[in-house]
Amino acid sequence: MLLFSCKENKKELSEKSDKKEIVSKKKEDLVSAGEKVNDLIADLTIKFSDLTISMRDDDTSWRDEYSKTDNIYETRKDTAVFYLDPGYSLERSFKIEQAEFDEIELYGQFEINVGIDTERELDVPFCLIEGWKTYTSEWTKFKVNRNDLQLPMIDDRTDRPIDFTIDELKIAVGKHCGPEWLDEIRNIESLDKIKTSFFTARYIYKIRAKNSKTNEIVEKFIVFYAPTSC
Repeated sequence: MLLFSCKENKKELSEKSDKKEIVSKKKEDLVSAGEKVNDLIADLTIKFSDLTISMRDDDTSWRDEYSKTDNIYETRKDTAVFYLDPGYSLERSFKIEQAEFDEIELYGQFEINVGIDTERELDVPFCLIEGWKTYTSEWTKFKVNRNDLQLPMIDDRTDRPIDFTIDELKIAVGKHCGPEWLDEIRNIESLDKIKTSFFTARYIYKIRAKNSKTNEIVEKFIVFYAPTSC
């Protein structure tokens, strides 16, 4: 088995066109493009109720692919969720607007799912088996320069993170990918003969900000979903 963070599409990806504004799902948590925050020209500004994070908008397709009424930017109470473009890089600068949070800690984590390939001519000849077996890494603490905050790459290399039998795989493929995918592997009796791979589906960053004068601590999570086609 191999470890992937995106799968190549057999057909060419269509070119994207006009840039669009990103909007959030909740009124109290807003995101906007091109704002100036603490002298940083930010492509993206994430406004939680108690913290504002500005972040470079690199290697993403939000403004290319979605209109401003779409919920491509998702926000929950303490989590912002984004979807990466093929050929993405996780590395990007960010900044905390509130200067009173003078102590910053940054952590990274990743999640791996199992995927299966097909020889059929499909737009995306790959099925990510979500909602099945998942490997979640431990949190890694990164070194932080308070004056130059960066989201670094998360090292997702690991040896065979998920174990399963061929019967378990067939059941999962039939349930999550559909009968046509199951028919391709139904009579195969060895896992080695099935084109499966480990796929890094999510990268999670945890930002822990502390006000050293009041000891107030807030934690926010930024989640990037990897594309299933390249």
